[in-house]
Amino acid sequence: LKSNYIEFYVEDTGIGIKPEAQKLIFERFRQAETDNSTLYQGTGLGLAISKAYTEFLGGKIWVESEFNKGSKFYFTIPYNPIEQDNTQEHNLITNIKDVEKMNNKTILIAEDNETNYLYVNAILSKTNINIIRANDGKEVVNMVKSNPEIDLVLMDIKMPVMNGFEATKQIKQYKKDLPVIAVTAYALHEDREKAINAGCDDYIAKPFNRNDLIKLIEKYV
Repeated sequence: LKSNYIEFYVEDTGIGIKPEAQKLIFERFRQAETDNSTLYQGTGLGLAISKAYTEFLGGKIWVESEFNKGSKFYFTIPYNPIEQDNTQEHNLITNIKDVEKMNNKTILIAEDNETNYLYVNAILSKTNINIIRANDGKEVVNMVKSNPEIDLVLMDIKMPVMNGFEATKQIKQYKKDLPVIAVTAYALHEDREKAINAGCDDYIAKPFNRNDLIKLIEKYV
């Protein structure tokens, strides 16, 4: 935070940018590498679009670079804090009480993507929920069979070895009353219907926020 702006930067140790090219790279269809090499192919629009967005938001963008050593790109956006009112504080207290209801419950997160798993784990990290993970559909089924303490499964639909639909069908044959919530990147009505038909008890589409996920879990555990 600098004065009334938030400053971000992205740094790399790549080929760097020559001084005479540092202003040109923010122009449309311009790149630092102008030869016919296919190593750094692109349209030359990325930084121009970034510049347009940054300035539209009231900030600015610039670069510091040393040729053959790397670059450091900066951009700023205005800092406009929002005051928290009493309603937000009340909702926070209510959420805490809801979270307490889930103490010591065990949730199996079926997710092969590391970033997606870390996101869900971060959401649930401030609760006393016990989290275990499976990386593919077959592993989900085996873990449910070997872990009777599992209270709920967050089932990613697109997984290797066995997809979430098939894994849910097998789980429901073995343990019918175990809640399974489908997690998918698609929000189409037919995908929800397909998840329910496979045996899922509910459905949440990515990207979801903390409150939506907490409320859905609390509903079933």
